[in-house]
Amino acid sequence: MLLTAAVASADPLPINQLPMYGGRAKTEAMKNADADFIASMEKRGLSRAEGAKQALGRGWTAWSKRDMTTAMARFNQAWLLDPENGNIYHGFALIMADRDGTTSEVERLFRVATSKQKVDAEVFVDYGKFLWMEKRLDESQAELNKALRISPMARNARSHMAFVHYLKNDFASACTWAREARINGDEFEAGFPEDMCRRADKPDEGKPAFPARPPA
Repeated sequence: MLLTAAVASADPLPINQLPMYGGRAKTEAMKNADADFIASMEKRGLSRAEGAKQALGRGWTAWSKRDMTTAMARFNQAWLLDPENGNIYHGFALIMADRDGTTSEVERLFRVATSKQKVDAEVFVDYGKFLWMEKRLDESQAELNKALRISPMARNARSHMAFVHYLKNDFASACTWAREARINGDEFEAGFPEDMCRRADKPDEGKPAFPARPPA
């Protein structure tokens, strides 16, 4: 699952800016720093899993501020502590997508994330979004359904599901999902649910051209 050594060695970014440290061999100084970081968590009475959650939280805070450098560093710290936490790979996937990483690279990280037992519904929501952006509508729908099975109120799962049906020209289903999404407080571009339902009422009015307008 790691990036290949050849790709990592050719990447100009520092090691802590690559997912899972890029699979690079670490120097003794780096290994000592890792050991000190883990020891600091233990001194605070935290398990490695608990420490990973804290580092992950700091990573998401940085992500929300669009500070990708700090976010990646924190996600890597979380991975160092608990590589079985699927939410960490979610963070890696989103940063690599933001950095215009290759489609295969981003999807590989999403697949690792969704393969873990410890994973939140939001991972499947964002993977579903990634898939419909790649025009893989049936696969997107499957991932969004997984999100709703994990958490029936998963934010934006319904809005993306509505958009998948919209792209399939199933406007009646798109309208139904859009109405449910609005009740759930999901995000949409202004006027998009109304357009879905208008097309459901007038199915011969014309089909949207991909990608049309996605949820906000």
